[in-house]
Amino acid sequence: MMFEKWKNYLKEMGPAWVISAVACGPATLASVSIAGAKYGYQMLWVVVLSAVFGTTAQYLAAKIGVLEGRGIIKTTEARMGKIWAWVLTVDALLATWLAAIVLMNALSGITSLITGINTPLWGILYGILIGSFLIWRGYRPFETICKLLVGFVVICFAITLFMADISVGGIIKGLLPSLPGRAADSAMMMAAIMGGAVHITIIGMHTYNTNARGWGREELELARFDTIISMGFAFGFYSVTIFLVAASVLHPDNIEVKRATDAALALKPLLGESAMKIFLAGLWGAALSTISPTFMAGAYFLSDKMNWTLNVKDRRFCAVILIGCLLSMLGPFVKGSFFLLLPLMLALGLTGTPLIIALILYLLSNPEIAGKEKNTVVLNVMAALTLLITSFLAVRFVLARIGVI
Repeated sequence: MMFEKWKNYLKEMGPAWVISAVACGPATLASVSIAGAKYGYQMLWVVVLSAVFGTTAQYLAAKIGVLEGRGIIKTTEARMGKIWAWVLTVDALLATWLAAIVLMNALSGITSLITGINTPLWGILYGILIGSFLIWRGYRPFETICKLLVGFVVICFAITLFMADISVGGIIKGLLPSLPGRAADSAMMMAAIMGGAVHITIIGMHTYNTNARGWGREELELARFDTIISMGFAFGFYSVTIFLVAASVLHPDNIEVKRATDAALALKPLLGESAMKIFLAGLWGAALSTISPTFMAGAYFLSDKMNWTLNVKDRRFCAVILIGCLLSMLGPFVKGSFFLLLPLMLALGLTGTPLIIALILYLLSNPEIAGKEKNTVVLNVMAALTLLITSFLAVRFVLARIGVI
């Protein structure tokens, strides 16, 4: 009986995997690679907690979607008023469209490296193509290819990890919370690592994903299983594996990762001269498969606030997707290494994330919403820790950026 239950769960799960796929994007890859290469194992505790807190935040988001039967923006407006709904909408849109701009910068930069044709016009081409695919729903097969490329690169990292000279002592020490290096440098990396999994865009988006599946209160246990497997295990495996490879392969040789080509050196023990090509192919797939849900998230947030239909059959919904695409085309014109801009984007996104976590916690404390499904003591403790640590890392990042610490 129990076997059939878990078998059915494996068959029915899905919404959290969409979120996990976005979290396992180029920004997380860049963040954990840079941190591992520069600080060794010292930030391992942040990488592990990002998976733990990401799982917690996404389950809370799923719970809102399941219990309310609507997205976070409409729930906030109905339960807390229009002002809070607008504050959350603006916060979510700023973080989401910033992510789209930086992701397009990365996608254009990766394409330039692969083709040898260095031009910001790649962003315009991708913006037109992706917008058209999303509106006419012709993107699915291509997205599958992208995810296969990402999966292959992750497998390569996993194999490389077995070949690397891993320091068990370093891992144990890295699991103990510490604030290594200069605050101006480490604060951004720690905020970026956490922002890869605990980000307002994917937290908000998950409330709509569960609605799209039509899950109700009876699917809460399924939603928990879905979230733990996808964010806790799949995302956790992705981020921890890449981080450990960078810490054990790049850090001992003092290789500081500033470009994608530097990070590719982590796979050289396994792939030799092919490491660069394979790494860039996987990075390209990660960027392309991540930017599309980002455009969709922006459309969900604004359309929900404006009471528009939440699908591409509504022209207004399509218009918001196109606005996101147009804004993202500015990305390739931003100067600097895209591999360094990706962590900065996640860190900035983290600064807007405590708001949505706090709102969700407040909403779930409402008996009219939670009813018999109120949070357990353990879940409330985990949620409080998620809010506390993410707020601390976000504030530390801001203080470091303005030169206070």
